[in-house]
Amino acid sequence: MMKIVIDIETIPDQSVGAVATIAETLEVKAPSLLKPQLIDALEIGGDGKFKNVDELKAMWVSKFGSEAKIVQAEQQWLKTSFDGAYGEICCICVDIDGEKLTFSDVNEYSLLAEFWDSINSKLNGRHGTYIAHNAKFDLPFLYHRSVITKTPPEPSFKPHARHGSGGVFCTMEAWAGFGGKIGLDRLAKALGVVGKTGMSGADVWPAYKNGEHKKIAEYCADDVRITKEIYNRLTFS
Repeated sequence: MMKIVIDIETIPDQSVGAVATIAETLEVKAPSLLKPQLIDALEIGGDGKFKNVDELKAMWVSKFGSEAKIVQAEQQWLKTSFDGAYGEICCICVDIDGEKLTFSDVNEYSLLAEFWDSINSKLNGRHGTYIAHNAKFDLPFLYHRSVITKTPPEPSFKPHARHGSGGVFCTMEAWAGFGGKIGLDRLAKALGVVGKTGMSGADVWPAYKNGEHKKIAEYCADDVRITKEIYNRLTFS
């Protein structure tokens, strides 16, 4: 069975008006505690009149609500990079029995089509074992985006299979157990494996906006390298 060590990088919802759509559903609330500095900013102090909490909050919403709504909407929008129904894949890196491949394209459909064509060609009807750190994120996300972009996965791919069955090996679960968590870099350090160098997942979207696709691909490929080394340690390979 071929071993496919895989990592994906994702970005927030790229549909037009995504932030505005989220903002429409938000109900902005004032902070639970209005501090003196905020009361001064609202210019509602110093007149000798007592303002009850509800009145203060109403004034806060009136003065800052529209700005706060945009900020909160943008924060929620950034989190769509963790949701395969809305976020997109911008890079996939794999190591297939030692052969390293990178798939990076601004068009998600083209990226996925090229990826699955390559996997089908390499497997040639055989089954593969997909190895990932936190596989329950990467593999379902890959499946969701494949469904949405209408790019069929290879036949043996089982995105929701449990670790150790259905051709899935999760290095996080192999170490931490079902429901347990440990970051890739932390586990690498524990095992004496050279971990991440410089970039982190939080840097992917800013790098993508700046057109730094090569930088993202290098980061993704390095995560595959780390995952493979951890897999070899965990399986005493």
